Amino acid sequence: MAQYALIVGGLGGSPSQTEAIRSHLHDTYTAFVEDFRFPLDNVTVLAEHAIEKEPFVAGISTAEAVRAHFEVLSRKVGPDNRIFVVLFGHGSYDGTRAHFNIPRRDLSDLDWAALVDSVRPARVIFINTTSASAPFIDALSAPNRIVITATRTGTQRNQTVFPRFLVEALRSPAADMDKSGSPSVREAFYFAALRTAESFDTAGHLATEHALLDDNGDGVGHRLEDLKEAGDGNLAAMTHFWQPTRVVVGASLLPDKSAIERDIATLMERKETLAKDAYYEQLERLFVALARLNDRIESGQR
Repeated sequence: MAQYALIVGGLGGSPSQTEAIRSHLHDTYTAFVEDFRFPLDNVTVLAEHAIEKEPFVAGISTAEAVRAHFEVLSRKVGPDNRIFVVLFGHGSYDGTRAHFNIPRRDLSDLDWAALVDSVRPARVIFINTTSASAPFIDALSAPNRIVITATRTGTQRNQTVFPRFLVEALRSPAADMDKSGSPSVREAFYFAALRTAESFDTAGHLATEHALLDDNGDGVGHRLEDLKEAGDGNLAAMTHFWQPTRVVVGASLLPDKSAIERDIATLMERKETLAKDAYYEQLERLFVALARLNDRIESGQR
């Protein structure tokens, strides 16, 4: 299963914010390449002019450059691939549309949705860490897609602290709660959202941001404490940033693995509509099938 990552830094607006974005981009790039073992050619970083000369930056983060990258992805990515998109910087909201602030013309939530729709991978993980990012969930939500935002509304416009803790989650062993070798997307969200809330509590300040996650395609994101009851987070729990290299040997089985994972996520969302015995019987059957398939993949069978 090939995995790709696009990491985009927007306009900083001040030297200190530009440096913070540069640091987030560098650490996230390093996590994908070194910790999660993505091939160098599969990780692209775009940033504003003040950062473009950094060796890990591929180009300036204009709308034209972002679109060009998605055109490349649309030719390379197949139905057994995954794409991670991570945005760092500032966002804005005009009462109707949310925007990610980049050099020259900004891209709106609908612009990003159209770009993501232009490629057809098995799964998209889209993380917008900026202020006013919540409307991105409504715009990008779809089956087999995980969308995370730093805020719960478009009107939460203060500079966010969520990105700092998200980057920490990508590189901290503490975020890998099940000790699988890398955090799942849900574990990274849990770690970052919890640390964000704790930072406001420690400072004695009213929280000005509340991160959301949507992964059941209904266009409604939920906060950390509401995930289980709402039915969100199941797909994110089964999606890890790192896939062991040995699974490449059994690559022909990966579409089957993705299908079973989707079935498990769908079943978990329907738990309240099923009889208890029927629910657990179906869940056990799917988990047994997934375990057997994982054994075949890890042993190199096809």
